[in-house]
Amino acid sequence: MSEIRLARQSNMELLRIVAMLMVMVLHTGYASFGYPRTVWLQAEPLRWLGLTMTEVYTVACVNIFVLITGWFGTTFRTKGAVRLAIQPVYVTLVLALYVWLAGLPQPAGVMDYVRPVWSYWFVCSYLVLYLLTPMLNAFVEKSDEAALRRFLLVFYVITIPCSFVFADLQKGYSAVSFVGLYLLGRYLRLYGAARLQHWPRWRFMALYVVLMGTMGLVGWGAGMMSQTFMGAFVPFVVAYTNPITIVAAGAMLLFFSRVRLQSRLVNWLASGSFAAYLVHQNILVRKEYYAYIRHLADVIPSTPLFMLAVLASIMAIYVISTLAIQVVIRMVK
Repeated sequence: MSEIRLARQSNMELLRIVAMLMVMVLHTGYASFGYPRTVWLQAEPLRWLGLTMTEVYTVACVNIFVLITGWFGTTFRTKGAVRLAIQPVYVTLVLALYVWLAGLPQPAGVMDYVRPVWSYWFVCSYLVLYLLTPMLNAFVEKSDEAALRRFLLVFYVITIPCSFVFADLQKGYSAVSFVGLYLLGRYLRLYGAARLQHWPRWRFMALYVVLMGTMGLVGWGAGMMSQTFMGAFVPFVVAYTNPITIVAAGAMLLFFSRVRLQSRLVNWLASGSFAAYLVHQNILVRKEYYAYIRHLADVIPSTPLFMLAVLASIMAIYVISTLAIQVVIRMVK
């Protein structure tokens, strides 16, 4: 979303790419095939094990994306806010043209063409976070480690349980959750990374794999036996305020912070990460995206080939989105 310079930390730009690809893979799971029921798990246990593990291992995507913003301590710029606001408009215009040329179902009225611009929950929450960054940065600068740590502890002790009760917090689908992640990212950059410098890099990835894998296996196994448990498990696992997911996302951030990489190609691809989200989640084509994933599952009987086809499709959408959004990037530098 910003200018591509070789000086940018390509390791974190790579993580930005990974996070957005995780978003796109996430939507090939429950969003495409429906939330699981015990009778479905019992009828096709291996298929639903795969879908559940896909969901679990990719659900940290949004948390990772926001943690990266906090890691760098993003500074508010008017041009940055304008670029954030313009991208949904540009993507919607392009996709409206695509829908018309491809002969896909047309929106009923003019407002249905406009509605996609403000239908992205992530864009609204992220834009609010971006507007708040001057105050958040000032708070971090005036706070020592102990004060920032106490704030984060109180913040999460209150917001995690409340997010499962009150609609305002929406299980992490809100700007309030993003504020906590931003400050957590700052804390990890300023203090956490140094405190954990004795940890070998592989431990952070191992922590991610074990935490998310255990959660997925427990949920799948218990869901095989109880629909009541499955009904409680799904809202917990898909919540961005899930404490397991937050810890795992932090581990992934610290893992990539240790990677040594410098690449113009990676930096360029990272510039299209936001656009890839906007494209595949635009309400003009979102249903078609899910239908396409289900179609691949129907016509490709081999699971490995299905996975390859999905990954190839996702990569193609990502690259096309990156190419298309360069117009906006060059307009608002």
